[in-house]
Amino acid sequence: MLKSFLERLKGDTQASKPEFLNESDARTAVAALLVHAAHVDQDYTDTERDLIASILAHIYKLRGEESVALRIEGEAAENECVDTFRFTNLIKTSLPESDRIIVLEGLWSVILSDEERHPNEDTLVRKLVEMLGLDPITSAHARQRVEAAMKS
Repeated sequence: MLKSFLERLKGDTQASKPEFLNESDARTAVAALLVHAAHVDQDYTDTERDLIASILAHIYKLRGEESVALRIEGEAAENECVDTFRFTNLIKTSLPESDRIIVLEGLWSVILSDEERHPNEDTLVRKLVEMLGLDPITSAHARQRVEAAMKS
């Protein structure tokens, strides 16, 4: 399944239905973006792994083992893909704005989970916000909601 997703994502003409990416593909793209955000500070911790699985469980109403499997699929996809454009483009074209904002909140949760903000993380979020078709004010509000939730 992951191989088929990666072939379609890369535009491999030999893959079945390369022009069609389904809901499962969008889920894998979201998982890959969350993993990418966790990697950007060069410190991918067990806490971040657990958080990503939890975020995926919340977004997609998955049970524990399903969300871990999706996170692992996202790790493999993120490892195989050389840029985030394909993931963000798939998410942008597959999800309505309200769902993309939920993904953005997940990204902020991963980035803020270690209570440190690296410049690379800020740069990544700015880039992803634009690529997801969202605006900086929406990102600031999403970050504030995540920070408030972390304090309570």
